[in-house]
Amino acid sequence: MNARSRSENTHRGAAPQDDEAALRAEVEAELAAERASRRRAPDLLVGIVLLIGGALGWIAALALFMDKIFLSANPDAQLGCDINPFISCGTVMMTWQASALGIPNMAIGLGGFAIMGAIGSLLVSRAAVPRWFRWATLGGMVFAFAMVHFLAISAIFVIHALCPWCLVVWVVTAPMFFAVLAHTVETGTLAVRGVLAALLRRWVVLTLLWYALVAVVIVIAFWPQWMATFGLN
Repeated sequence: MNARSRSENTHRGAAPQDDEAALRAEVEAELAAERASRRRAPDLLVGIVLLIGGALGWIAALALFMDKIFLSANPDAQLGCDINPFISCGTVMMTWQASALGIPNMAIGLGGFAIMGAIGSLLVSRAAVPRWFRWATLGGMVFAFAMVHFLAISAIFVIHALCPWCLVVWVVTAPMFFAVLAHTVETGTLAVRGVLAALLRRWVVLTLLWYALVAVVIVIAFWPQWMATFGLN
């Protein structure tokens, strides 16, 4: 066998190995891409978040609405959620911030949380919704989360009082917002790519970070009151 024949045999033997290595690399790349693109906010999960959050938020809004009616008829009454001077529903709901848009915030909450609960049921049932519907859902949650920040800043730094039922609204609105945001990214409704998309898809982490931030702010802003409450001052 001459040198040319040996070279041809070597190339023929190496070709299958190269093809196998290339195929293996392609499969591994596809698996890596699949893991990277694993949906963190599928329809079912986001629907459940909206259903649970909508139900809890609606109950909190209803409790505030009933307390508002009772307090309007009995201005000197004390509500069950009036624990002390800085943990008090009555103190917060009698301020102008409680009706910042001209109607009681709890009335807006009753309608808004009911709508989000209905949207959650659609997502759980895997109903096909148009692109504009997803944008409308995101817009509604952006409005709700913006209102939460307005009321939280007002309660902590202006009113200097915390409303327990309001805290329930804050707690349920955050995961609803971040889950819907992640859902719009994963469905391609909100066209973002790269690091930003990867960040926005991690809605559980973002929710926990937001909880931690609000908790730290509350502890620092009300530190003297906490010390007095526990007799540590």
